[in-house]
Amino acid sequence: MTQTTPPKWGLTPPGTPGNPGVPPQGFMPVRPPEGGNAAVFTVGVVAIGAETVIAALVAFLYILQSESHGGEGGLGWLFGTMFALVLLAVFSMIAGLAGSAMAVLPLVLLGRAVARRTGRRDSWQLTLATVAVVAVALALLIGSCMLLVGFGGLLVYPVLALSLIVGLAPATLCARAAGNPGKPGARWRVLGGVALGGLGLLAVTLAVGVAAYSSGILKIYEPPRLAEADMVGTWTDGDGGSLRFEADGTVTAKGVSEYEATGEQSGACNRTGKWQLTENEGVGRPLELSIADCESLSFGWDIGGTEEHPTVFTWIGEPDSGERYILTRQR
Repeated sequence: MTQTTPPKWGLTPPGTPGNPGVPPQGFMPVRPPEGGNAAVFTVGVVAIGAETVIAALVAFLYILQSESHGGEGGLGWLFGTMFALVLLAVFSMIAGLAGSAMAVLPLVLLGRAVARRTGRRDSWQLTLATVAVVAVALALLIGSCMLLVGFGGLLVYPVLALSLIVGLAPATLCARAAGNPGKPGARWRVLGGVALGGLGLLAVTLAVGVAAYSSGILKIYEPPRLAEADMVGTWTDGDGGSLRFEADGTVTAKGVSEYEATGEQSGACNRTGKWQLTENEGVGRPLELSIADCESLSFGWDIGGTEEHPTVFTWIGEPDSGERYILTRQR
């Protein structure tokens, strides 16, 4: 009499070698979906691109509070805005392509592989857990490299992990939904939903930002409006250079740095001259500081900082370099 091995009901689906026979009642084979990678990749591109645009808008709304100078309006401002929008569109497309190919699609495929390996049902919870594990591993790797070069502290680990999870989880879950269609055409309906959702979030973010600035909760940066009495005193660069403004209109420079047109420091200024603070009609520049009879200090000074911590500065090198030589008031 031949002894037969009883069927094994486990991770191996019925009908395969090692598990013949008819499955018991209620058996649900674990079969993560195959294919659909084109839809997964495309949805990942759209989702990452939308996240990039929204992140750029949030950064722009935040930067409006920070100290900034220039931007006198007119055609220059218009062309600059148009160029920035074109650059953002190109950058978001590149970020979407790179992010989907290097992160979103591999994470979806990794989630499927984990489901097969463990015998679990492919679910959004498993995909989210996969994203979290990969994000933590990358945070440990990147954070350790940053600490080795002396950048940041231990807080860099949770910040990196949370940033990666927030950035990758929405796009990966949307892409997974496109790769797990319930009905014909569902993959591309997911794509449409992600695109419309991205536009909706962008509109909401913009509306919240406009409302915050309109209501005064947030304030766009404006240079401080100082009286002449506020200028009197010593302003230092923190490196030995100083300007001493007197109430009688005289100014004394000691060790004030001088720069070539290339931005290279050419020496130090030790002279005395006259200073004057006048109203300025230029957009974003309510006051103009002029220093006369003092070679190399007779032009190019502006007021910056805040009402509580004002500064005087001059631009260094090329106009587009953004480099400034800054002196802070000392009382």
